[in-house]
Parts: sequence; structure tokens; C-alpha cells
Amino acid sequence: MNSRERVMAALNLQEPDRVPFADYVDNIIKQKIMGTAEIDEAEFANKIGMDAIYFADYSTPLFCKNHSGDEAEAKAFGLTGEPEFIGEGLIRTEKDLDKIILPDPHDEIFYDPAKRFMEKYHDKDLAIYAGLRPFGMFNTIFSMPMMDFAFALRDNLGLINTMMDIFIEWNLIIIEKLQGLGIDFIIAYNDMAYKSGPLISLQDFREIFLPKMKIVAEAIKIPWAFHSDGDLSLVMEDLLTLGMNAVNPFEPPVMSLKTAKEKWGDQICLWGNIDLIHTLPYGTIEEVEAEVKQRIKEAGPGGGYICASANSITGWCKIENIFAMTNAVKKYGRYPLNVE
Repeated sequence: MNSRERVMAALNLQEPDRVPFADYVDNIIKQKIMGTAEIDEAEFANKIGMDAIYFADYSTPLFCKNHSGDEAEAKAFGLTGEPEFIGEGLIRTEKDLDKIILPDPHDEIFYDPAKRFMEKYHDKDLAIYAGLRPFGMFNTIFSMPMMDFAFALRDNLGLINTMMDIFIEWNLIIIEKLQGLGIDFIIAYNDMAYKSGPLISLQDFREIFLPKMKIVAEAIKIPWAFHSDGDLSLVMEDLLTLGMNAVNPFEPPVMSLKTAKEKWGDQICLWGNIDLIHTLPYGTIEEVEAEVKQRIKEAGPGGGYICASANSITGWCKIENIFAMTNAVKKYGRYPLNVE
């Protein structure tokens, strides 16, 4: 199998020739490994043993003090610059809705970075995916000051629904356009949990957010993965009604990959969850190898597992541990598995 076939088999709960490896990698890590600021994504993937590559990010902008639509638009057009931290949201009342200014999703120029990416890499035998924030939930929460959002949940659902609709309608057009470019799958970001559990109550999630999220899920016609950090255990059964192919990253230690395989491994591909708190930034090569071996033992049998970090390969990860992780996938991930 080539890398694309390997990833797509795992997403479809099939057993590939070996466990795939796919992850988002910070640019600073790419530059350190490749020794240049100009990164050829296929060369980088081959260098570290990665089976999928990720093109220009079409994630919906956040509207807060350190984040703006202009910044997100520049990023989508391939302009350089490190992302800023999320600040206090700018939307407090209906009077602030005119601050939500999104790139024109009907403008074909907006998709030029994705088209160039596909032209360059479509024949490299790597799976190609795009990252979106399509559900409106994350953007609504973090485009408002947190207390204003909490009060609106009780006193002004109209504002929340209006914001959700704005973000969702924009994303529906983005999804349609990107699917026409021949990408292999989508990863949908919707960070919605702390390590202690969801940001909102289960009742609010079911009544306010989940019905609108289903509108987006129904529009995705190619394989897709759902991403959220934190402990999703309380909402997982509800999330699975969205019909995704995979969930990422099952953040340790609050979510057990072994338990996830037992509960949901027949419904979704498990994508993750090598530790980012100790193992990748501070651990030894031997510790990394042992953890990868254990994760493959827990989630690899029968297929439906993609190995990755517990969020993304960040700038604080040791370079030698990144290679230790991908080497261990090749060492222990070949089917039939032998990881006793």
C-alpha cells in the first residue's frame, strides 16, 4: 500500500499493511528538521515517515482582541506569520455582529492556495486533508467574552443561534468548494472540552449545538475526522451521531485509548494519542518507543487506528523523539501485529 491507501483504509475501519502516521506539525519543527524555511510538504512527510499532508488552513476566523478575520484571510492566502493567542471575544450583543467579517467564500481566488497545493502534491501518493472549524460552536464561544457567552446561553439564545448560523453558512460553501478539489478527507476542529469534561452542559450541547452541527456533518460527503482536546467521554455517544470516520486525539491521561477502542472502535477510526505532557517533549527515545508500542497494541488490532501525538507536533517536542515515534510506528505497526 502507498501512504494514501494506508490512511484511507484506516479511516474506513479496514486493516492496512501497517498503522499509518499522520499529524499536524508546527512550522518551527519542520524548519528545524529540513534546515530551511521553504518547506516541501511531501519531502518533509517522507523525511519523518508521515502518511498524510495538510494544506492551507480554511478554519473560520475568531473575532477577539488578538485574532481577526483579516489575519485568518491572510493565513488562508498563504501569507506568513505566527498565529496569535486567543484574546477576549469582541461580540457581546447583536450590535457587535457587524464585526464578523469573513472572506468571500464565493471568490475563486480564495481557493488558489488549496488548488496550488493539490496541483503540487496530488501525485505524491500521500493522503491530503484540509482543516476547518465548520460547526460554528468553537467560533461562537471564543468570539464572545466567556461570561457574556454564559449569560447568553440563558438569556439570549437568539444571539448564539445567529452567530452559529453565520459561521455555518460560510462553512457550507467552503466545504462544497474544497470537496470539489479532490482532497482525501477533512479534519473538523471543534475544541469543546477541558480535561475535566465539556465546556458546556450535556443538555445545552444536545439542545443548542448538536442540531446545527448535524447540518454541517450532512454536507460533508468525503471521509472526515472530528477533533477536540479534553475529555469527551460524556458527549461521545452524541458526537457519534454526526457520522464522522475518525475522532482525534483522545487526549491522555483523561481519555484512555484502550477504553475508546473497546467502546467505539467498531464505529470510528481512533487517531492519536502519544503524550505531549511528558513523552514527546521530555521523554527518552526508549519511553517514546514503549508508548507507541503500547498504543498500537491497544488500538491497532483489526485496523482503524492512525498514530499521532495527543494534539499536534509542537515546537517544544524533541526532534529525536519525533523520529523515535515514527520509527516505532514502522517497527511495531506492520500487520499482522506482533506487539505482545
